[in-house]
Amino acid sequence: NKSAEGNPNVLGVPFRVGDAVEIEMISQGGVKSKDTDKVRGLVIGKVNRGLGSSIHIRDVLFGQPVERKIPLHSPLLKSLKVIEQNFLHKRKKRVKRAKLYYLRDRNPIESRVTK
Repeated sequence: NKSAEGNPNVLGVPFRVGDAVEIEMISQGGVKSKDTDKVRGLVIGKVNRGLGSSIHIRDVLFGQPVERKIPLHSPLLKSLKVIEQNFLHKRKKRVKRAKLYYLRDRNPIESRVTK
């Protein structure tokens, strides 16, 4: 609970697998640094394990698919914003899978969030 109260910009945001998210995180220099990066991606998996909770996001940068595992309780995260809900099916039908690892075998353009 203390971690959730400390960072409501990340842990208070409701999102699901299949949503497109943008995460603002500190890039270098530690917690007190002002250097931030914005990482966009499609949430392909979510792990709920207390303080070990994390999400897997996938995006295509310069034609290459990139996956990142981001711990949600990290002090390096500044904010999490949902860009588009149900990005995978373009809001037509909801995602009925807990993990979207099958997207690794599909065309990378399907999971591209960054324009």
